[in-house]
Amino acid sequence: MRTLPAWAWLLAFAFSGIVQAEDEGGVATASEEAAKEEMQVGVEKGARRNITLGAMYREEFEQQEGVQKLKNGILYKIHATGKGKTPKTTDSVKVKYEGRHVDGRIFDDNYKEEPARFRLDRNIITGWQEVLPRMREGDKWEIVIPSHLAYAATGRYGKDDKSIGANETLVFSIELVEVEDPAKKAEAKSP
Repeated sequence: MRTLPAWAWLLAFAFSGIVQAEDEGGVATASEEAAKEEMQVGVEKGARRNITLGAMYREEFEQQEGVQKLKNGILYKIHATGKGKTPKTTDSVKVKYEGRHVDGRIFDDNYKEEPARFRLDRNIITGWQEVLPRMREGDKWEIVIPSHLAYAATGRYGKDDKSIGANETLVFSIELVEVEDPAKKAEAKSP
């Protein structure tokens, strides 16, 4: 009978340790799956709750004096009227804004900072793309955006109170500070 060399025994021992660790990992994976499933149920309940709260808020907001409604369901109230330019969907704008949940908690605010700058056709929610071309420089509006024109069923998750849950209706105060002139922008780039 032939005996195995020491290195073979060591290799077999190491391999059995790996197999055992994988088996234990399978148990942890099952409990992780149960935790994920429980969390998913909580998210779905929250999403249904957000639909109800959003509908209630929109219904109450719509009853306020001066509120107007767009065909897509966006509600807005004009707080200040400007006399400046109206942006096109391809323009870049500068805005001051505050974003709130329907319960009043603020999730984003730049009123203490420089105005945010962006192009209307890029990187903003659909609700903003619909509303900003209707505004003039100097306008300040309060806007209620249904979830399907905001972050819809996916929500947006960030740190602390910056998260927006699935199906949340969002409320914004938006001040259109400036519509950037594309001709001036081109002049600044030329040597």
